[in-house]
Amino acid sequence: MTADAPQLWAEYQVTALAEGARGWIVPLYGSPAWSQLPPGDPRRYAAVIEAAEQWRRQVAEEERLDQLADDDPAAWYAEVTAGANDEARRLAGRLARMRTLAELDAARAHRPPRQLRATPGWPPVAIPGKPGRYLHPAPCAMAA
Repeated sequence: MTADAPQLWAEYQVTALAEGARGWIVPLYGSPAWSQLPPGDPRRYAAVIEAAEQWRRQVAEEERLDQLADDDPAAWYAEVTAGANDEARRLAGRLARMRTLAELDAARAHRPPRQLRATPGWPPVAIPGKPGRYLHPAPCAMAA
């Protein structure tokens, strides 16, 4: 955005007020820090000028958007929803990789225990909960 005359005037005024000052920090207009400044402190005036400039920009942006809404509602809608669309695009990939509630419920559902089978050519399988007991491949499976 290019600087306009009121913006340049405001910047000049704040710069002129700050001339020769050390540690120039302008508190927000109306803040407790602003209220504690002495009445003649140039930072009070600088804060008022900055607040007025911010308000002017805010009103100008609202007027621009109102005019855009009247002239081109589709362009207005695209502009005011652009941030939300960007955020949705950013989150979409992560959301697509997340499991749904139904998938989570299915994963938690009780399933019957799997039937253990010994595989020919492998060592016997220990039977859980029965120390010292093993499953051995069936003799017919070994003949194959």
